[in-house]
Amino acid sequence: EVALIEPTGNTAISNTLPIDPPAGGREHEAGYKIVSFAPTPKMSTYLLAFIIGDFEWIEKKTRSGVFVRIMTVPGKKHQAKFSLDVTVRCLEFYEKYFGIPYPLNTLDMIAIPDFSSLAMENWGAITFREIGLLVDEEQTSLSTKEMVAEVIAHELAHQWFGNLVTMEWWTHLWLNEGFASYIPYVALSELFPEWHMWDRFATDTAAFALKLDALRHTHPIEVEVHHPNEIGEIFDAVSYQKGATVIRMLAEYLGERDFRDGLRHYLKKHSFKNASTIHLWDAFEKISGKPVKKMMVIWTGKSGYPVVSISEKNKELLLTQKRFFSSATSSKNIKDSTVWPIPLSLTTESGEKKLPLMTSKQVRSSTPHQSWLKLNAREAGMYRVAYSEELLAKLEAPILTKKLPAIDRLGIIRELFALSEAGIVPTTRTLHMLRLYKNETDPIVWIEIVSGLRYLGNLLSGTKSEESFRNYAREILSEVVISVGWQEKKSESHNHTLLRPMILGAASYFGDEKVIKTAKQKFLARKKKAIPADIRGIIYGTIAREGSEKEYKTLLALYRAESLHEEKNRILSALGAFRDKKLLSKTLALTMTDEVRMQDRNGAFASVLVNIHGRALAWNFIKKNWKKIGEAYGDGNHLLSRLIGVLNRHTTEAAYNDIKKFFRTHSAPAAERTIDQTLEHIDSNIVWLKRDGTAIGDWLKK
Repeated sequence: EVALIEPTGNTAISNTLPIDPPAGGREHEAGYKIVSFAPTPKMSTYLLAFIIGDFEWIEKKTRSGVFVRIMTVPGKKHQAKFSLDVTVRCLEFYEKYFGIPYPLNTLDMIAIPDFSSLAMENWGAITFREIGLLVDEEQTSLSTKEMVAEVIAHELAHQWFGNLVTMEWWTHLWLNEGFASYIPYVALSELFPEWHMWDRFATDTAAFALKLDALRHTHPIEVEVHHPNEIGEIFDAVSYQKGATVIRMLAEYLGERDFRDGLRHYLKKHSFKNASTIHLWDAFEKISGKPVKKMMVIWTGKSGYPVVSISEKNKELLLTQKRFFSSATSSKNIKDSTVWPIPLSLTTESGEKKLPLMTSKQVRSSTPHQSWLKLNAREAGMYRVAYSEELLAKLEAPILTKKLPAIDRLGIIRELFALSEAGIVPTTRTLHMLRLYKNETDPIVWIEIVSGLRYLGNLLSGTKSEESFRNYAREILSEVVISVGWQEKKSESHNHTLLRPMILGAASYFGDEKVIKTAKQKFLARKKKAIPADIRGIIYGTIAREGSEKEYKTLLALYRAESLHEEKNRILSALGAFRDKKLLSKTLALTMTDEVRMQDRNGAFASVLVNIHGRALAWNFIKKNWKKIGEAYGDGNHLLSRLIGVLNRHTTEAAYNDIKKFFRTHSAPAAERTIDQTLEHIDSNIVWLKRDGTAIGDWLKK
């Protein structure tokens, strides 16, 4: 039961509606009032919310009578319409999908100007950063709109997973976060079918999981937590994205109906109680009759995931699994004999085919003759695939002709980038395959291509091959740059709109002179013709990369005059993209002032750290200001881990040694694992460049 004494003239919010009296509260003493709220359901204390401020809102009721409000600071409620629509529709979807009504009669969604997390799922009073909830129809990009819908769907999922049924202890955090990262794709696929959400799952969720969990210094999905400092560190891509990815794999294995009914059984049985992972497996086993516990205990209890090597001989497939490490050093030093139960599947010219569960190190499988085959259909499994040269060569034609679905084309190039880093496939083989994608048109495939090109570009920065690689990257992008163009077409698809900023941004980054020239023209003409929201970020970035003090002053003035959170972040990111170290020093200094909100500082630091011209500068700044940064972020805050993680772009032994030396004497109790992961990444970069650098240079010359 909550009662708040607060200044009159403000709005008080808690998990339930006010009851004493409902409107305005009782007078307490001069200038104060008492607002009492209806008792909450039985719930964990971390979900308790009390919020006081000057708010305005828009409201709507769901079909089942839940009173929904989107609450903003004054002057911003016009940015709440999209969120209100998504919230109401998503809440109605979940009530039907879970078979359990939302347990409260009210739901407030509150946009807070400065908030350390993107959002927090307090029962009935969900808090958000403004960028996670507010949409300006003229200034918000399509990708941000998608992100807002996903954040809303994630937090609403928590009202069941986490709030109605709460994890027993932090070891089972993934029960909250893994499911709340998976279920939004189910909901948004229904609400926005044109968004192709399951394709996005592969690029957003699975990609993060595969990257982090390929390290030696990862952790199991279920990780023992012994001290509060350790809690912040497990709010990472393993608990969220790997959790969601293995859930998706399980859902594919069980089938849609058994998966949904298993969730319903679990939620009903444990409503208003605590639960652990085993309770979920019991529910799925009861409904499906399949050996879920035996299969899933490995996936949630062990670190890492497998790479499956596949070859073909005499119409028989030979498949062998072992743990995958992105770092060749880790692969050499760690012996892991884990055997993962893998639900295998194939995409072939005649359709999709499921293979028996792989439960041993090596299996053989007879297969009808196919001119080509691709393992891990629709990228639904949490594993990588290493093809024999013969099978890889057979995939070239279906990539070129697009007979292979986009999600599978994405999978092949993603595997090749990862296997090149690990030393399993020569990087030159990957560069050869990449040329088959020049006529690619699907944004999910380009997300992977652009990511890989930028990673290799970073690796080769400062080497003799840097300029020839930039030429190569522009060649790969040349056709798609022309096809996306600068002008949005009336009839263009959702995907095409998303593709434009990604492609033009990459082309600008790699030095496409025509793209750079057009970006400059559009920036100079912005007062006469507003720049569309979707391409603003890449135009600001181009102006910065190619600009000097004049452009810096212009962008800084725009930043200071702007009130929309999304637009401020776009400009702040551009302020870290200049080449002049004096200007980058100004950005770093700005970051530590009250002009940059605490929640946005990481983004500002990251923009300088990923800039080859500012990397050493930013690291020296962080070292010099370490005490101040640590005090500002506080113990156990995940922001510190994320800041340290950006250091993984370094590629030299000098940087590796310096970072290692610094953290020997400067503690970061909430980021110890992140420090190890960052050093492992840097070591992998160094080894990769030493092993393949010369061969890449020779190949590019030819």
